[in-house]
Amino acid sequence: MSRQIALLRGVNLGGRKVVMSELREVCEAAGFSNVRTLIASGNLVLNAKFTGAKLEAKLEKVILAGLELKTDVFVRDADQLDAVIDANPFKAFTKTNPNFLVVNFMRSSATKAELEAMENTALTGEEIRQGKDCLYIKFPQGQGVSKLKMPKSGTARNWNTVTKLAAMLRPA
Repeated sequence: MSRQIALLRGVNLGGRKVVMSELREVCEAAGFSNVRTLIASGNLVLNAKFTGAKLEAKLEKVILAGLELKTDVFVRDADQLDAVIDANPFKAFTKTNPNFLVVNFMRSSATKAELEAMENTALTGEEIRQGKDCLYIKFPQGQGVSKLKMPKSGTARNWNTVTKLAAMLRPA
């Protein structure tokens, strides 16, 4: 069993309500162990027998069956999440503004069309950098004022959440 994070897309937004205790229960009933959640936006840390796309597909089926919620799930293990943290192109910015940097976790790189759409809608100083299966997005004025068109093929977490999830993957 390996410790991994699973990030659900679009949870507790626009009427897609999920109670985190119910999400934990559904995952535990499906055989996952040591299941924990972080804040109410669909962040799971769990032990699982499989990894990657196989785990993503299994969790998507479990969540659909148990909670009647169709959602995309993005899985990362400790090494993958450490690599995301180490590759951060905005390290100095995150020291003073960790809530204003977002990592958009994806299954592959953003397409040229997605990057162009983001560049064309980066009207308040946003900066975007491609990472390995993720985008790093700097929101100097915050996400609330941004009109940035985010790719629908991922799920975003701010830097504070990313680093808290990384800490949860470590043995106590």
